[in-house]
Amino acid sequence: MIGATPQASNQTEFKVWAPAAKRVAVEVSCQFHDLAPLETGYYGKTIEAVKPGDRYRFQIDNGRPFPDPASRFQPEGVHGPSEVVDPNRFQWQADDWKGIARDDLVIYEIHVGTFTPEGTFRGVLNRLDELIELGVTALEIMPVAQAPGRWNWGYDAVNLFAPSHLYGHPDDFKHLVDTCHQKGIAVILDVVYNHIGPEGNYLANFGPYFSKGHTTPWGEAFNFDETHSKEVRQYIRDNVTYWIEEFHLDGLRLDAIRLMFDNSEISIVEDIANDVAELRKKTGRHLHLIGESCVYDPGLIQSGYDAVWSDEIPHAILSIVVNQEVVAEREYKGFDDLLKCLHKGYLYQWEDGEISRCHSGDRGHIEHIIQGLQTHDQVGNHPLGLRLSALSSPESQRVAAALTLLYPSIPFIFMGEEFATPSPFCFFVDFGDERLREGVISGRKRDYEHHNWSEFISPLDEETFLRSKLPPHSEGDELTLKWYRTLLQIRKEWKEEGIFDAKEMIIEFDPAFQVVTLRYPKAWVAVRLGPETGQSEDFELKGEVLLHSSQVIPDISKLGPNQAAIGRATD
Repeated sequence: MIGATPQASNQTEFKVWAPAAKRVAVEVSCQFHDLAPLETGYYGKTIEAVKPGDRYRFQIDNGRPFPDPASRFQPEGVHGPSEVVDPNRFQWQADDWKGIARDDLVIYEIHVGTFTPEGTFRGVLNRLDELIELGVTALEIMPVAQAPGRWNWGYDAVNLFAPSHLYGHPDDFKHLVDTCHQKGIAVILDVVYNHIGPEGNYLANFGPYFSKGHTTPWGEAFNFDETHSKEVRQYIRDNVTYWIEEFHLDGLRLDAIRLMFDNSEISIVEDIANDVAELRKKTGRHLHLIGESCVYDPGLIQSGYDAVWSDEIPHAILSIVVNQEVVAEREYKGFDDLLKCLHKGYLYQWEDGEISRCHSGDRGHIEHIIQGLQTHDQVGNHPLGLRLSALSSPESQRVAAALTLLYPSIPFIFMGEEFATPSPFCFFVDFGDERLREGVISGRKRDYEHHNWSEFISPLDEETFLRSKLPPHSEGDELTLKWYRTLLQIRKEWKEEGIFDAKEMIIEFDPAFQVVTLRYPKAWVAVRLGPETGQSEDFELKGEVLLHSSQVIPDISKLGPNQAAIGRATD
């Protein structure tokens, strides 16, 4: 693997790929050491008196020195030198951890910088017990690779092997993962292989890392199918292995996987799936590979991805609950589309290189789909970063959550959703380049022109980042928190009883009362969505009511407007 690898006796092996270079040197403590040419464009050498903590840069053909393309740590940010890191210094405690099976996943997504006041890996530790009490079994972390500036969502990262110095040292990230495992929580990392950020992107100075024939809306696409693509593909594959082996992660979520352009006979997407399959055998752990396609893509499941990220059901729900807001680029038509989503698990699919509305088919894939009520995209791409509870009400959110958390797909919760936090989650980014700063604002309005931007909050302002910090439970809605905890407890019980069988699920709809019911052989979930149902009379529930959204322990057999109920079937 390329990068800096410490050896015994204060030696460090350096290796870098620079196929067009005539001379490559590593700069350590203001001294330059020439590297020796190796196979297929690589250069490398073991340098004496270089140890973990020392900082270095690579120089190509006597030019300006740059950070290591495979830097493990950038303590001064994307423009500073790289630091040698000892991968074996951290002492793992949860070595016997085997992970969480896919069917037992309850995923909770966080952004490290805003999840706690500290905004660090160590800070996350302070809220882990809250997640356990909620019923979470997996923590999904938005990208942590080094990105420019003082705040960033992480999708502008340029040092793919380096956990952000804003969040702490790489060992701090390992400590977070190790602590999660000791508490029974899996950790999944969001990674970005479709493009790379614009600031601090020095890869092109080393070699043809980027495609000449492909591009993405956000930046340069990686070279997966042109000259020298073999080495670029290996760079990405090494990154996959690095996160799983060195940080003991339980899986990766690949961002915008359809934009990982590759016309090779065996695509990089398939290569990654094969690599993770080998890692499963090697480690004996449950390892999850999630593709974010935004629409259902059966090819991902067939090629070895065990889950597909989807936001179809929440968008359909939003078209009902918040009908005055345009919340998605694709069209969602209220209850008609919600029922289709519930029947199949999705509404749109990726077929023959295009997005199309779904046609008939079985439900054998629902257990592979990750569905939630809100995501970082859905909330953060609103001009004000408003959550569902702010766009409608905590009551509406509780009703909708009953539908998503007791559906047979993999459940997903976005941080703060469980207590209807009053804090927004805004899009924020911090570039030093003025041209990039100006481009962010115009680009946001262009990419999401369906929004009303009259009260736009600039993603460049520090206040935008700070207002996105998650407050304590005490500042949220206590009833919503109790509701979420109870729903997840019921889900766990139903899973143990084998109630969640998508093939046996029946979906019912009463248009007069606008009540949607998920009916399982032994249980049911009934929701009456929307503040304005067009019908004020109560809907009569059939069966034993276990839980009602109007109160935690009910004695209620009717469903009023904007209410939900969960119950048992009666013979």
